[in-house]
Amino acid sequence: MSAPTVDLMDYADVIARFEPVLGMEVHVELSTATKMFCGCPTEFGAEPNTQVCPVCLGLPGSLPVVNEKAVESAIRIGLALNCSITPWGRFARKNYFYPDQPKNYQISQYDERSPPTATSRWCSMTAGLPGGDRARAYGGGHR
Repeated sequence: MSAPTVDLMDYADVIARFEPVLGMEVHVELSTATKMFCGCPTEFGAEPNTQVCPVCLGLPGSLPVVNEKAVESAIRIGLALNCSITPWGRFARKNYFYPDQPKNYQISQYDERSPPTATSRWCSMTAGLPGGDRARAYGGGHR
């Protein structure tokens, strides 16, 4: 039994027939003085294990509290990217094994009923495009 062969389209035909759409997931480091879900500092270069607390370690009975400045920063970034800002959100623990996290969970906007902070984003770009053409990047929110 042989594998089926596929005729490849010429590059110019592909470009004429299809509109290229690119998706990007970008992670950023916010300039907050404390972590996302506790009051521990985030000083770069500090000694190992000196910027932790029961919440960071996931100890039983510890309850995370969201960093208000981080949420404000997410909203500001969303507005800069022409996003729709959701009026509410919910953070939940995703429980599964992480080799580098003994607590075995991370907190995120994982619940399908909880929308991401910002959705329907787009931005226009002209840099590096032939003839100064404009390109517009679209995307949905990330949890």
